[in-house]
Amino acid sequence: MRMDERIREALVEIAEEVRPAPDPFGRLRLRRRRVRRRRVAVAGVGLALAAAVGVTVPLLPDRADRSVSDSQLPGDIHQWAERLRKSPIRGKVGASDPAFVAEFARLVADRQRAGKFRVTASVTEVNVLFLDDIGSARVALVAFHLAMPDHSGWENASAWFAARPGASAAELASPRATAGIGDGLDPFSVESGLSAANGAANAAVGLVPAGCVVETAPLPALDQWTPEPTGSYVIRTRATERAEWWRAVCDGVVKEMRPADAFPPRSAVVTDAQLDEALMRARGQVNRDKARDAVSDPLSQPNLMAGPARVLWGGQVADTKPDASGPYNGEAVLTAWPQAHSGWTLQISIWPNPTAPGGAISTGAMHWMPNDPTEPNIALPIRLGESVSVLVIVPDGATTVRAARDGALVDAADVKGLSAVVNAPDGPTLVFEALDRDGRIVATAKLPTNPPSDPDVIPW
Repeated sequence: MRMDERIREALVEIAEEVRPAPDPFGRLRLRRRRVRRRRVAVAGVGLALAAAVGVTVPLLPDRADRSVSDSQLPGDIHQWAERLRKSPIRGKVGASDPAFVAEFARLVADRQRAGKFRVTASVTEVNVLFLDDIGSARVALVAFHLAMPDHSGWENASAWFAARPGASAAELASPRATAGIGDGLDPFSVESGLSAANGAANAAVGLVPAGCVVETAPLPALDQWTPEPTGSYVIRTRATERAEWWRAVCDGVVKEMRPADAFPPRSAVVTDAQLDEALMRARGQVNRDKARDAVSDPLSQPNLMAGPARVLWGGQVADTKPDASGPYNGEAVLTAWPQAHSGWTLQISIWPNPTAPGGAISTGAMHWMPNDPTEPNIALPIRLGESVSVLVIVPDGATTVRAARDGALVDAADVKGLSAVVNAPDGPTLVFEALDRDGRIVATAKLPTNPPSDPDVIPW
């Protein structure tokens, strides 16, 4: 998985309760949507680790063997997933108690067959990949080898389980113990916030195929990568978590790099002093309460940030063209923060006007740019969802904004509150210009782009 894709995925997680902008990283989102964590109250699937050779429970005659030779580098994500599925079990409990793992795998298989879990397709094997007591939870990961690939081509589904430390196999295999279910098996399988039922989240696990290594590096530099003592997996608790990134290295090649999932912060309150600092260079007329909400948003993923969030602008957005979810009219706050790896993340949050029914409930669209957006003399264009409308923040003194393509005018609008909305479809030559009252161009900008690919990462 590319660096830009991993960053985008984490950004979307921040805005999970709002509507993100159209995702430029289609391959990542399509795949991660199929394997991302799903919290459920009743449905569940088993997750455990068995002995040092792994535990497999066959359910049906398997289809043609698609095993991956140890001497052949897997060529795609499905082969890497198979390599993970067939890896020896990881975790101290799994390695030391094969009888427990076998019983757990049998119970998971029985309950899957009976339709107790969301994975209801025919399954040929249940593989227990990880099992250990971590903090205040007994945690397990299970792979379900499907009799036929699903509609997306995945050959495996997966599930995490969490119960109290020392839980019995029956308790761990209960649907109530389900901590996360995936429609696929990610070669770098990660789950955070693991805990026993109704307990505080205090365990995170990352697992890669046998022969691969998990390396970690502290923020902010990300230049001191160290292999984990556990080799092909990493464990963190509230007591051992730190500001860091993780990466998977297989056969000497970096396959994936990602920010470590942070546990829910004990306090995400933005103090008055922090808010004052965030507002120091803000343009427009900023609603202080809404600015506080916007600045607190990225605190749920602190490992993405190389510094505190800043408010760039605040004010009213009006006369936008709707997309499928409605128009983007309302009170808005534009924030930005330096990204841990490179560049800056921009977030536009809009609170719809209560007198304008049919508008979007809210937005939390994320964008990326390489340079510091807090400079007061630059223009900042932000596309509003999938609409043709673009919000352009301008420097002081600008009175008009125009959108142009190949020198031809596309749209123009007057500036109000150091912003304007123009309507212009996407295109590589689209440019936004801010002009003063004499018609002189005071700033020129293009829409934010995708983060660059990391040349050191060769994705799965």
